[in-house]
Amino acid sequence: MYKKMTAALLLAASITGSAGMLNPLFAQEQPQAKPEKPFVPKQFLLNIVLPCDTKEAMAKLLEEKYIERPYTISMGQMTVVGPGGSQKLPGIVKIWSNPETMSFSVTIEDPTPQNDVMCMLTNGTNLRPAPGFSGGGL
Repeated sequence: MYKKMTAALLLAASITGSAGMLNPLFAQEQPQAKPEKPFVPKQFLLNIVLPCDTKEAMAKLLEEKYIERPYTISMGQMTVVGPGGSQKLPGIVKIWSNPETMSFSVTIEDPTPQNDVMCMLTNGTNLRPAPGFSGGGL
């Protein structure tokens, strides 16, 4: 069955291919399309150190030193890699900001009340809307 199908496809390809060659426009040099390479994300692990403290101490630092307040809050997770492999840790993610200085910080805190820890994932300056963001739906 597959041999017959392959033979029919080859015959059809040769007929349409030779018919195209009779066309004077086809006989001219045609630009060759480059085969597209499939997108393969390059993933890697990055060992980092995060500043962590009690929820109260970290909030106090952000509120008093940087005059930042929580702007958004959501549930999130971070992946921690250790000797036993990787583990996804759920957490409360907050984006803190100061609208006067346009500074920001992103924290994650353990959602379990008895685990009193908050870590700063990143911080920076020049906070602004992303290009093309219209704010619709928020």
